[in-house]
This record gives sequence, C-alpha cells and structure tokens, in this order.
Amino acid sequence: MHRTERPRRQTVPLNLILDGRPVLVVGGGQVGRRKVLSLLDAGAAVELVCPDAVDALAELAEAGRIVWTRRTWRAGDATGHLLVFACTDDKHVNRAVLDDARAARVPCCCADLNWADGDFTTPATARVGDLTVSVSTSGQDCAAARDAKNEIAALLGGSTAPELIVLGTSDALLPSRKRAPYHLPSVERAAVGRLVARVRGVREFFILNTCNRVELVVQASSDPDTLALLRRLTGFDRLAEEEQFIFRGYEAFRHLVRVTAGLESSLLGENHIVSQVKDALDEAAANGWSGPAIRHTGAETLRVAKAVRQSVEGLLHVAEIDQVAVRYLNVHGGLDARTHVLVIGTGMVGRGAVAALARTEAQVTWAYHRNRPDVAAFAGRPPDVIQMDDLPSALATADIVLSAVDSAQPVVTAAMRATVADRNVLFVDLGVPRNVDSFFDDWGHGVTVADLDALKLWHRVKTGTLNEVRARADAVIAAEWKER
Repeated sequence: MHRTERPRRQTVPLNLILDGRPVLVVGGGQVGRRKVLSLLDAGAAVELVCPDAVDALAELAEAGRIVWTRRTWRAGDATGHLLVFACTDDKHVNRAVLDDARAARVPCCCADLNWADGDFTTPATARVGDLTVSVSTSGQDCAAARDAKNEIAALLGGSTAPELIVLGTSDALLPSRKRAPYHLPSVERAAVGRLVARVRGVREFFILNTCNRVELVVQASSDPDTLALLRRLTGFDRLAEEEQFIFRGYEAFRHLVRVTAGLESSLLGENHIVSQVKDALDEAAANGWSGPAIRHTGAETLRVAKAVRQSVEGLLHVAEIDQVAVRYLNVHGGLDARTHVLVIGTGMVGRGAVAALARTEAQVTWAYHRNRPDVAAFAGRPPDVIQMDDLPSALATADIVLSAVDSAQPVVTAAMRATVADRNVLFVDLGVPRNVDSFFDDWGHGVTVADLDALKLWHRVKTGTLNEVRARADAVIAAEWKER
C-alpha cells in the first residue's frame, strides 16, 4: 500500500495512568519489545502472550518484571485487561486479537495495517526529564513521526540527538579470510550506501573500506532500532560481539583520529590511510551521503591526526604495505635480473610496489583493468604494461605475483592453475577480498601464497612502542576534543 493510500484517523492525545494496571501484549518480536518497555516505564503490570520471544523480553520475564505466558494467543485472553496490544507478525492473528478485545470491551492497538480498525495508537514518544514529547501523522508516515520526535527531543537536549557513531571490524578482531565477506568493493559499497541513506535517523555518513578494515561512520540517532538496522545492512549482525566494534561520541572521534594517524593499521604509522580516508569522504560527498556534520568531522579528524603524528614523530618506524611486500619478495623470492615479477592492480598499493620494484634488477610486468598507467615517471627500469585480459599468458612466465586489486571475486582463478604448475611461483595477495583463489593455498605444485596476515606477522611491530605511541596520541586527541 502506498503512503497516499493509507487510511487516515484523527485522534485525541491522552496520557494514561497505568500504575499497576494489567496490560496484555500479544507477540514477542521487536515491536512487542518496544511496547513492553514503554509500558514498564509507565508502571503497567504487563502480561506477554507468545510461544517465543526475543532475548530482551525473555530476560524481563526471568527477572520477574513481566508475566510471560508461553503459548499462542487464545480467544478470551483479552478479558480482565485494561489495554491490549496486538504485535505478532501475522495480520490474521492480530485481527483475531482485535476482535476478541472488542468483544471483551477492552481497547486494542494493532501494530500493523489493522491499526485503523483498532481503538487507539501509540505516537512516537520521547521523554526529556519531566517533559514528554509525542508526534503523530494520523497514520500516514510513522517514520516521519519518529524523525520529527527525534528532532524535537534533540532541540530539548534529549538522548535522541544525532551523534557521531562508528560501526565496523578490522584485522585486530577478524583475520582476513573471515573478514573478506564484509569488505565492500566499489559496486557493493554504492549499493549499501543507497540503503543506509534511506534509514530513518541517519543524517550523514561515509564508508571506510581498506585492506584491513570496514567501517560505517554515521551522524545518526543512537537508538537501538537504528543501530540494529545499520548492522543488518552492513552484515555486521552476523559477527560475534568480540569480532566487531561500535564507538559513540568522543570514543568514535578518538578512534577515527587513531585510524587516520596510522595507529590502528597493520603496519604502525603507515601513510596510505590518510589518502584512503580522504577518498572515502570524497565518495560520500559525490554520492550525497555527507553534509556539513560529516565534512566537519572529516576535516577535524585529518587535522588532529596530523597533530598526533607530529607528537609521536621519532617513535614510528613507518613502512607502507607495498614497501613491506617488496622487502618480503626480496627475502623469500629473490629480486635479481632473472626474476620475473607480475604486479596486478594500478591502485595506490600496486603503484607503490611497481615504483619500488623498478629500482631492483627484476623484470616487472604490470597488469591493469581499465586505465593504462603512465610509467614515464618511474625511476629505474620501467615495467611492461599489459591488460588484465592477458593475465594467463603473463602468469605463464611469472616467478612472483603481487596482486592488489579492488575486486569482489578472485582475479587469479583456479582455472589458471596450469599456467603456474610446478614452477615455484610465489603469490603475495594484498587484496581483501582475496585476489588469489583460495584453491592455491594448499594446492602445492610449487605454488606458495602469502596474504596480508602473513605479511603483518612477518613485519610485527613491538607492542611497547605501540603503547607509548597511543598514550601520546590520546593526550593530543583529548586536548583537541575539549577545544571543539
């Protein structure tokens, strides 16, 4: 049903006094949870009828705060109650509950399209101290009523005011193989962004997607329903609590500054992250995801991150991932005049790797997808440049393959195995999701695969230095926050 076709009902606002009075809620889902919590706040004696309930309602029953009748609804359940709420996910059951309440002369509220035949509705409500704010649109747009309520409560200093929130996961919590499904290459990022932009309560946002982290940075209401929906859209709801993070307010700002300063990177102090944050902010602006609040947050994050780096200068042994990869190749693969290295990808990491390899004796081939890279600026021996379509033939002569491509699917597939079989080929896969099919991990036949986690382990940073760096950084961030 389109919004213009929804029934309209004029209502009279009432404040009911429910202290100790019996109220029946039928349905134990998220809608039932919201109704129960609101009723408990008003002091009602709540009975819940449903065979199953969300954890929050089960905990309330276990604590003795509500009575839970664990079965399906039956005719006659409405008798003896002051009010009834029909909150199941079955419109036919809700209608039967409404008819039963009507027969028992008990007012009933239906939380679906049966609402217009019910006796009352519950408006979007917020409490700021002793002040209660309620908003209704006569049934035309419940989401708009909720947004208006949040706006008013924010003006009054209520807890529903939008705030800076960061949701995400990183290599500190999740290894690359488990993290890969949650990364968002450009096409998937755009699709998720379109959905996030439609979430009520979200003002502005940007998405930070790098090789070691995926984060959604929003200026939004922090009510549980908004956060739950954002977690579903990003897929983070499938992660265990210890595999993800959520920061709000100052903690969110501190986290963003630490990330942008390179203090949360796989390689402490690396600089690529600054460009990646700027790119994420530019992407949000181009797509209409961001506005003044996120632009200000981004500018402040970059400014304070620069101050943090200056404060810890001398403690950081900075190394970019492309530099570490080339060092790894030199140790484990050898980079002499007989070595043929294939670099796949023309992004920041791929370009950095080719620049470093050009200063060695190795023969370098550089594969690109859309835009042919300009090699004139590279010092040393320039690479041969090929299109991605020529990858199989390039693999057939490669001793080392370094791949850093933003792709949802592997670019080196199992179907290409004949090109590298029994030739002692080393793959260094810097892609997240993986660029090299996991088939090769245990295939043998002379093929060895090292991913980001292997490089991070190889280039481990001492934790003593990290603790001192973070202590100095936090002092700078706290001082800057107070000046905001």
